[in-house]
Amino acid sequence: MVKKVLFVATVFRFLHFEKSDMEILKKKEYEIHTATNMTGYDWLSDDGSLDYLELHKHQIDFGRSPFSKNTFEAYRQLKVLLKEEHFDVIHTHTPVASAILRLAAISTRRKGTKVIYTDHGFHFHKSSPRKNWILYYPMEYILAYYSDMIITINREDYNVIQNFPVKKKKYIPSVGVDIDSIANLIVDKKKIRGEFNIPEDVFLILSIGELSIRKNQEVIIRALSNVKNSNVYYLLCGTGDRQSYLENLTKELGVNDRVIFAGYQTHDKVKQIAHSADLGALPSLIEGFGLAGIELMAASKPVIASGVHGIKDYVLNGITGIACSPHDVDGFAQAIETFISNKVLYQTCCQNAFNKAKEFDVDIVKKKMVENYEEVLN
Repeated sequence: MVKKVLFVATVFRFLHFEKSDMEILKKKEYEIHTATNMTGYDWLSDDGSLDYLELHKHQIDFGRSPFSKNTFEAYRQLKVLLKEEHFDVIHTHTPVASAILRLAAISTRRKGTKVIYTDHGFHFHKSSPRKNWILYYPMEYILAYYSDMIITINREDYNVIQNFPVKKKKYIPSVGVDIDSIANLIVDKKKIRGEFNIPEDVFLILSIGELSIRKNQEVIIRALSNVKNSNVYYLLCGTGDRQSYLENLTKELGVNDRVIFAGYQTHDKVKQIAHSADLGALPSLIEGFGLAGIELMAASKPVIASGVHGIKDYVLNGITGIACSPHDVDGFAQAIETFISNKVLYQTCCQNAFNKAKEFDVDIVKKKMVENYEEVLN
């Protein structure tokens, strides 16, 4: 009988982060199925890059919020899928999809299916509003009853689940980054910068990720306007519904000539751009982990970041970067000026950042996931 595994996430493109997990189970001769929303923005949909795994793809109309009108339809679609297919194991990701899936799979678990939930960052954490704890903590606690294993990718969340009613509680150091593939890149810095009309001799800050309120690029733009040195540029790789607002803000603050919106860039291109930058910026309001930070550190770049949630696992203040409060414009401006003026600190943090990044290498994570799968499946 064919062994089957189902990977679940709100949007298909999220499963790129789970490629190594799929490869593990593929080697164990599992037939791999996916249940995601494959519609919407191009950068969230199926680009075909996982087709070598011979995926069986199922469209589920997940919304981005648990209170979306799509929630009941997604639940219905999952119930139909779980009735038509028998899965030995379900590995679910992202909060909304995982909540709906675990409710839909209650009867499926009774028939022997194992359900693994990887938390990529709870909506409640030490820096989040009280309302997030009131709303989301009880939901995650209750849903833990319908899980066989919960995996967290940051230390803060791992501490939270110690009180959850689930037998198997695990921590992995993120979903893993191929450190060597970034560190060993040979990049023509002048050429890369030239593609975005950035002078070769300026101090370049780089942010990677969707342009959104949550990613909080606004604080870096405001900090840049407070930095006295006009030889500092800010490059943003990504798209999102916040772009028009941010573009207007740069004009209002008079820094539009030093803030470059690069739009969507391929992952390979982003790795090259990381090497051409001097400093990474990750000012998120909430961040389960933030792989972009590790990728910047793998390129030996310190990171200025908000000291929240999963970011705290690798942005160590004064060691691998500088941590600030997410809304501290003056703090971020001072952090930028510190790295420009203090060359010794900058070079030390460059080396420390690379050394820290190696703790999150994909091979380390893969070894832990092999152990996790074996524990559940055996």
